[in-house]
This record gives sequence, structure tokens and C-alpha cells, in this order.
Amino acid sequence: MTADRLPEDLTRLVWTLHRRLLQGQKPPAEEKVRPLAQVELLHLVAAEPGITVRQAASALRMKPHNVSTLVTLLVRDGYFVRVPDPADRRYVQLHPTPKMLAAAEQSNASSYRGIAEALSDLPEGAEQRIAAALPDLWTLVDRLTDRS
Repeated sequence: MTADRLPEDLTRLVWTLHRRLLQGQKPPAEEKVRPLAQVELLHLVAAEPGITVRQAASALRMKPHNVSTLVTLLVRDGYFVRVPDPADRRYVQLHPTPKMLAAAEQSNASSYRGIAEALSDLPEGAEQRIAAALPDLWTLVDRLTDRS
């Protein structure tokens, strides 16, 4: 890997890592596998309770009506509740339900175990090098967010 290929290599790595994490993720007990758009919305609402449909659409780079359709499905399935926005009652905030929080906890625990097992299989010192790179990677995320 050379510095001039770093943007390309990093982009490929992130997409591949994301895809592998999703492929390895098992749905919570007694739940079905959900389409990627639903999973991304579930993660977003878990990370940002109270987000509006419009804000979620912007964050996911989707059309608001598509996100609204996903919200309807996820409300029906018991993962979200819609709460009127106290600042502007024309909008609703999305909040996770206890069912969603329990499912997210179960799903995250499974992912974390998989990553921990994979990290333990790496050569000596690799885990420390990856950990050392995390602050710079988070700064990169911030810079990319600033540009969007």
C-alpha cells in the first residue's frame, strides 16, 4: 500500500468491512433478517434518539418519503415510536422502543464477539496497531462529515 493509493485502499477496506459485519450479523432471536436500509435506520435511531424523519433522510442520504415508509414498517414491528416534536408539532421524533434496544444489544454483542475473535487471530502487535489508528480514523470521519 502506498500513500497515493490510500484513499482508494481505505474506501475499499471500509466498504468490505461494513459488508462483512452485516453478513456476519445474525438477527435477534425470533426476528427476520431486515433489508440494509432498515438496519441503517435502526442503527441511526439507536445512536440519535429523537431524530426526525427529515434528519434521518439527510443522514442516510435518502428521500424523506422512503425513510417515512421504513419508519411505518419499523413502527408496525414495534421498533420505534413516533413522538410529536415539542418545538414544532408538525414533525415527529423517532424514539427506540425497549424491543429495539434489546434487539440492538443482542445484535451488537454478536458483532463485538465476532470482531474480538477475529482480532485475536491476527499476528502479534496487529491489535495494538489497529487501536492506535482509531483516533486518526475518527478524525477522518469528522473531516468527511464537515465536507458533506
